[in-house]
Amino acid sequence: MNRLLRSSLLCSLLATTACSFHSTATHWNGMRDADGKPVFVKTTTNIGFNLLIIIPVLGNTTIDSMLDETTHAIAGEGGSRVRVIQSGSENYWYGWSPFTWIVTPIVTDVALEYEPSQAEFDKATAMPKSD
Repeated sequence: MNRLLRSSLLCSLLATTACSFHSTATHWNGMRDADGKPVFVKTTTNIGFNLLIIIPVLGNTTIDSMLDETTHAIAGEGGSRVRVIQSGSENYWYGWSPFTWIVTPIVTDVALEYEPSQAEFDKATAMPKSD
């Protein structure tokens, strides 16, 4: 009985967590933007949950909160001049109905183009490129 309780608690904990994935594109074969400055692209994808399809419960399930999280990460690295390339939010209410009508998985993503700090640019250009 104790093992069953621990297993169900672990499953409940895993089912109620949300997570974000960040990735940055830094290699552009020496290309620059129109002003001659280096440009990086940061993509953030978040998996979260809404309650009753529309009420955010866990994770950054709105575009506004995703932009806030991503621009905070860019500012923390000294980046500037942000431009939104893409944003989207998928609501999977139809997944395993009627369960997903109550707890709805949400996948939100944004892609931002930004000018990196000189230190971030130097770090990226110093790394060996993999083919």
